[in-house]
Amino acid sequence: MIKKKNAILILLSVFVACQKEEDISQVKLKARKDIELSASERVMMNRGTDFAFRFFNQVCQTETEKPNVFISPLSASLALSMTANGANGNTLAEMQTTLGFSPSSFSPDEMNSYNQKLTTALLDLDNTTQINIANSIWIKQGFKVYDSFVDLNKDYYDAEVRNLDFTSSTAKDVINQWCADKTNQCIKNVIKEIPANVRLYLINALYFKGTWTSKFDKSNTNNESFSNADGSKTTVPMMNQTASFNYLQNEYFSIAEFPYGNEAFSMVVLLPTEGKTLDESLSGLTYEHWNEWISEMHGMELEVKLPKFELKYDKDLIEDMKDLGMKDAFDANKADLSKMSTADLYIGLLQQFNYLKVNEEGTEAAAVTVVGAFETSVGPSASVNFYVNRPFAFLIKEKSTGAILFMGKVSQLN
Repeated sequence: MIKKKNAILILLSVFVACQKEEDISQVKLKARKDIELSASERVMMNRGTDFAFRFFNQVCQTETEKPNVFISPLSASLALSMTANGANGNTLAEMQTTLGFSPSSFSPDEMNSYNQKLTTALLDLDNTTQINIANSIWIKQGFKVYDSFVDLNKDYYDAEVRNLDFTSSTAKDVINQWCADKTNQCIKNVIKEIPANVRLYLINALYFKGTWTSKFDKSNTNNESFSNADGSKTTVPMMNQTASFNYLQNEYFSIAEFPYGNEAFSMVVLLPTEGKTLDESLSGLTYEHWNEWISEMHGMELEVKLPKFELKYDKDLIEDMKDLGMKDAFDANKADLSKMSTADLYIGLLQQFNYLKVNEEGTEAAAVTVVGAFETSVGPSASVNFYVNRPFAFLIKEKSTGAILFMGKVSQLN
């Protein structure tokens, strides 16, 4: 008898800006503190950062229709780590290895403990930066999932677990409301419909809102020209300020770091060296180069022009993850997710939806990752001009560990 397979659906929705500005001017800024990692945790962090760059470069290479790219390596890693708690055999090995938790070096428990420590620490680094990381598991009413799988995700990821009648016309609204609540109403429509064969959803919600340490004066924002990758020009609102920021110039990029709050988090903007396209420069954006560049950055007075901008981005990521080494999990004939349920499981969809807004005050962001199961078959000494008036890349990171929350590239502004 041919067994029916259950497919895991993974949807990612990343970096949304929509909440009203909150007045934090009266909040007393607390001092920044480092996240202390053990030697083995540092190895996991380094390999996780390597995954972030491989993931980003993979998506950039395969995106052929849209000019801009925006992803959350952290959200993807957390959602897939939760899913990996239901995996076994080569499926588990491929998932761990792709995410940077090689089974030859780390057990699933060590992966889970590391994720727990990192996410807990991120929440308490800066009292002026808002971060929310939430996880949930939604099980179709009557579908049996192993208690051990549920308990692992409760214990390590603080996952909220709920049984839900997926046949109800309001089921998707219940899940979407959870996503909206966890992202300050930024992400409201993660699930458009629940197919009859869906059995399980795992969701990670990630929200970030940071205020620049050195804000841009709104009166200095002017309409200026931005040169798009296709040669066209667009008039955009360009923020302006002159201040000291960490800076580095090399053969690939001019790089500037713009911190938030107490500087625990920052946005790093990478502007291609004159004469190079963004895609040409991105070939040098590797984990090895990144570590070298960050260590060489130093304070420099910069005359900054940075556009106010918004991004929307979505992409199916199954083929990207396969290319990164996570193959069996997507194959109905090879996937081994036998630690999740007695039913045969495989990942049937991996997709990401994104929206980003950057303005004079700072950056607000949210991420939601949904997993569901179906039943189916060197710088000069003077002030330096850092004019972001042409295609650029950027990322948002935590200072002490280097953990990368979000990455993107902008080739065109409208």
